[in-house]
Amino acid sequence: MIHADDPVLAALLAKFADAPACWMSSVRPDGRVHLAPIWHVWHAGCAYVCTQSGSVRAANIAQNSSVSLALPDPMNVIIIEGETGPAPEDAAALQPLFQAKFDWDISTDADYTLILRITPRKIMAWGDHGEGRWHFA
Repeated sequence: MIHADDPVLAALLAKFADAPACWMSSVRPDGRVHLAPIWHVWHAGCAYVCTQSGSVRAANIAQNSSVSLALPDPMNVIIIEGETGPAPEDAAALQPLFQAKFDWDISTDADYTLILRITPRKIMAWGDHGEGRWHFA
């Protein structure tokens, strides 16, 4: 979990939080990368996504918790590298965030039941949103 004391980082994280979706990459057990777009929210210094428990993404993170998130703009880049894992304990806090952002009630969705918390380890950015590299323990 990070706290953005740096104003550039705070602005970048706000941009990421407001984005309608991001690309999420994970690693298959055979080493091949899986990349797919996904809705996300930002809460308490971490990114969160909801996915199907039987998805490729879920199988991948069960074997390798390393993931990357990126916004789709290749000229104004925000990349978050981190570790992920299930976070069912955060469902109540996240429900209003997903509801407000996507008009999606994650508490009643029978398919997308796996809540994943992405804890940033490294954030990289360049372009109009700001530039920098930030590393977290």
